[in-house]
Amino acid sequence: MKDAPRTRPSLPAERVRRYVGAFAGAKVAVLGDVMLDRYFWGDVDRISPEAPVPVVRIHRRSRRLGGAANVAANARALGATAEVIAVRGDDREGREVVRMLERRGIATAGLVAAGGRETTEKVRIIARHQQVVRADFESDDAVEGDTKARIYQRALDLAGSFDALVVSDYGKGVILEEDLAAVVAAWRRRGKPVLVDPHVPHFGWYRGVSVITPNAREALLSAGIDFRKGHDPSREAFEVVGRMELDALLVTRGEEGMSLYYRGNDGGAPQREVHIPTVAREVFDVTGAGDTVIGVLAVALATGVDMLDGVILANQAAGEVIKEVGTSTLTADELIAAFE
Repeated sequence: MKDAPRTRPSLPAERVRRYVGAFAGAKVAVLGDVMLDRYFWGDVDRISPEAPVPVVRIHRRSRRLGGAANVAANARALGATAEVIAVRGDDREGREVVRMLERRGIATAGLVAAGGRETTEKVRIIARHQQVVRADFESDDAVEGDTKARIYQRALDLAGSFDALVVSDYGKGVILEEDLAAVVAAWRRRGKPVLVDPHVPHFGWYRGVSVITPNAREALLSAGIDFRKGHDPSREAFEVVGRMELDALLVTRGEEGMSLYYRGNDGGAPQREVHIPTVAREVFDVTGAGDTVIGVLAVALATGVDMLDGVILANQAAGEVIKEVGTSTLTADELIAAFE
């Protein structure tokens, strides 16, 4: 038996201020795949004579943190202590990622340099707020040897002193099944939340975590949870929550908002389902929105916010960051203002 879905759940500004006021005391570790997002901004006024493609005249360049690094940046922007646990190449791009993290006050002790490995870099060319093309430079070989040992030992070590762990799995070689299981067990034994932004082929590896945050397409491909018109996804969603021993499953659905399936822990219904509409009025770019959702939710859970209220905070934050082109973060003051 599950509660009737609630419509447009929100939070009073006073409660938001109280929640956000505690965020500076949170410590969030992010284990996963770091990326460097590089942008070239310009205009198009002609087609190339060499091929039927636009010629973009570049006016500006910028760079931003991506993947696990962007999750950590979102947590840090809210005032939390954050550390990235990942691999990078021993290359210019990898050193650039380190500098960008350190400038934001994000710890890099767990960011291991691996010789011969290429740092994941995504290059986007933007013309008048529209992405024209993206080029990816990456290595997705599984980490091994000393690199793997250092990464996973750091993830185990932080279980004693940090408040929440995010697993940011983009399938670039950091997340490994057996090693992840040991880390999840160590954090959960201490009663600390573990949140996962999943990679579809690895979905079965996340048993026992607190919450998994797939988008609708990932939920369909990984677990047969079908949000298409005419389908009721509730049975499949709750089956995943039970079978994988989760506290919650949060499916992000773009313009349809979010759907949360979770266990009640207050003596009420054992299964609860809430559909939260999007708050976005204008959408320029959803790049990195999932990183914002899980980053904000991790900080909330780390400070004792309950699951539903944490999701409402994350939904509001996502509605703000997609107003900008490219990956973005939201400060604590901006999150409070979004509710006021």
